[in-house]
Amino acid sequence: MTSLIRKANIQGDIWPGLPKRFQTFLFFRIRKPEQFKVQLKAFVPEITTAETAAAWRDAKRREKELYPKDLRPSNLLPKTGVNISFSSTGLAALGKFVLDEKNVKKDKQMAARFKQLQLRGGLFSIGMYTDLVYEGWDDPRDLREAYKPYGENKERLIDGVILVTSNIEQDMVEKVNRVKEHFLKESDIDEDTYVLSNDPVVEFPLVRVGSTRPGGKEHFGFKDGISQPKIEGLDDLPKDKEPKAVKPGMIFSGYEGDEMGQPDWATDGSFMVIRDLQQLVPEFDKFLEDNTHKTPFAASSKCDPKEKLAAYLMGRWKNGTPVDMSPHDDKEGECEYHGSNNFDFHPIDKHDKCPFGAHIRKMRPRGDLNHDHAVIIRRGISYGSDVTPEEQAARKSSDQHERGLIFVCYQSDIRMGYSFLTTRWASNNHFPDKKTKYVGEHGPGLDAVVGQRLSHHPPRSLGLPDGNEPSESRIELDNWVIHRGGEYFFSPSIKALQEYLTGPHDYPELQKRT
Repeated sequence: MTSLIRKANIQGDIWPGLPKRFQTFLFFRIRKPEQFKVQLKAFVPEITTAETAAAWRDAKRREKELYPKDLRPSNLLPKTGVNISFSSTGLAALGKFVLDEKNVKKDKQMAARFKQLQLRGGLFSIGMYTDLVYEGWDDPRDLREAYKPYGENKERLIDGVILVTSNIEQDMVEKVNRVKEHFLKESDIDEDTYVLSNDPVVEFPLVRVGSTRPGGKEHFGFKDGISQPKIEGLDDLPKDKEPKAVKPGMIFSGYEGDEMGQPDWATDGSFMVIRDLQQLVPEFDKFLEDNTHKTPFAASSKCDPKEKLAAYLMGRWKNGTPVDMSPHDDKEGECEYHGSNNFDFHPIDKHDKCPFGAHIRKMRPRGDLNHDHAVIIRRGISYGSDVTPEEQAARKSSDQHERGLIFVCYQSDIRMGYSFLTTRWASNNHFPDKKTKYVGEHGPGLDAVVGQRLSHHPPRSLGLPDGNEPSESRIELDNWVIHRGGEYFFSPSIKALQEYLTGPHDYPELQKRT
């Protein structure tokens, strides 16, 4: 296990995150693996490391301390980030991953290479479609075509994704064009000349574009990106009731806390999940308006009853104030509450403030479990325009104005990270555990935001604190988030990109793509 965290070897979106008021996701498919390796090796210097991203972040902090908001000089300085990740089919195209293990395990020499070099992770291997559609969580009719298997052989279309981010939209657009040029131009043309190849080494089956919304809020109106895990050796130590710092191996491969036993080349990498989530904002607002009369303590709250119900569903008021710290008031004029993490849900045997099934409590139970054993770092971004007047009047989303969140997260183990959080916690009516005595036989309920219901599950509902024990108030939930698909990726280290992944095929005996 590695102890010293090598920031110069880690891609910057994993930690501390890239500057991203604007972001483009270039999903690519590799057509010519060997030529792609040549272009990839030349592309590595363009990748933004954690070291560089941390320097940008620190400079921004110093700037905020020195200058008033309207006089900060670097607001217009270009800081454009680039990262790259691969799906299992992408690594397989490079000769660095085996999708059909039986082919190599029959041969002693190949089996030895497989044991030494194969990236571990069953969900990563099969991909998101097979994982979530075949398990019954996703409806294939809701998925974007690029996320679905294609053709008679059911081939996956996405081998990887290039992230391009910036705080200035035009800088992002120009960088996206340069990235496309790098991979689409004729390979034998000099670097200063751009001639589009008629037979490029990659194709881009899907391009998604996002941007942050005013105040850092997502489309439902909640402040986003709050409560990221703090990593030992990288982040400031938590204070008071904040969750404990996590071992770096829960995010990065090859460090303390990583129990996957990955090959050496995977050290400093991280598994990335991209989840395409459409948000039905007018329908969400209509639900809040139609159900305020079912909201306990709404009449005595200092805030709009609709906002009280929204806070119960999320576990935070829209300005970021935790319901656990202020159940009946959003503390609008008290900024120290907005985004605060100084709470732990204690006492955990009382259902009197934050609902047991609120989104933030499902995703990070804090005192309910005493420790974090399922951890992700979130790096998502909103997409789409605001709700139109016509949609507001109809109280229904228009097909012409789709909006939502491109959810992105990192972890060292998808099964114990994203998958565990969304299927075992968010979509489990009885998590947090041992709450029946306080919330009734139906349990805390589903996560109102990302919880999914299998066909044999009871109807979607959430228990609300009402002053009774057990609480008697329970509200039936609608669906306001449509899961449009996504993919599982691995974000390798800079060294792996420079050396191993651009090196010879691991199994020349099986090499087919040329």
